[in-house]
Amino acid sequence: MRRFYLFLLVLLLSVGACQSEEAPELSAEEIVMNTAVRMAETAGFRFRIVQDGAFVYVDPDGILAFRSAEGVYTAPDKAAASVKIIAPGLITDVEVISIGETQWQTNVLTQAWEELPPNWGFNPTVLFDDEIGLQAILAQDVTDLQFLGTENLAESDGPDGEFLKVSGKVAGERLLEMSGGLIGKQPAEVTLWVQPETFELMRIALTEPVPDAEESSNWVVDFANYDQVVEIEPPVE
Repeated sequence: MRRFYLFLLVLLLSVGACQSEEAPELSAEEIVMNTAVRMAETAGFRFRIVQDGAFVYVDPDGILAFRSAEGVYTAPDKAAASVKIIAPGLITDVEVISIGETQWQTNVLTQAWEELPPNWGFNPTVLFDDEIGLQAILAQDVTDLQFLGTENLAESDGPDGEFLKVSGKVAGERLLEMSGGLIGKQPAEVTLWVQPETFELMRIALTEPVPDAEESSNWVVDFANYDQVVEIEPPVE
């Protein structure tokens, strides 16, 4: 009997030692910082962007409204996407290629490739720029973070799996620069869904109040295929 109690004591001590070696649960701040690091380190990924609510425009004249984009990003400065545009009496897709600061887009009417003027149109490369892109925003501009548990996104047209869910507020200055004016400088509400083992950002949802508009501007960005590298070249005229 004495040996039994001795064995039980050793077993309990062993279990306690194992439990003490387990990593503590991460705070919301640590989850977001790890996510920013993972995004900065990746070689590339696929993305899908959907916007609804108040219209946002990709042209200075306020005619061509952005609605969605789906494409690939290859670090450090290349992206290609198909962008859905809405104009009066017209819904169409245009193709976009961004390499560094140079951007090409198919003409809405002729579908011919043309180089765009600087700071015009939707430039997906800037969204993931090290200095002003999403990873910089996650690392520096998100506050009031709260961990909301886990959630599966399969029921909302997202990836299947249990992801860490974090909410917070994000300052608008870098959002304005990153999006080329598609997102304003008002502080926005943000929610993140993060893969728990790799800290890969799977979805980010942002709600931005729009002055003098009845609706807010709502953005959802989904990510997939981290470290996928796709060769992106200038278009053939």
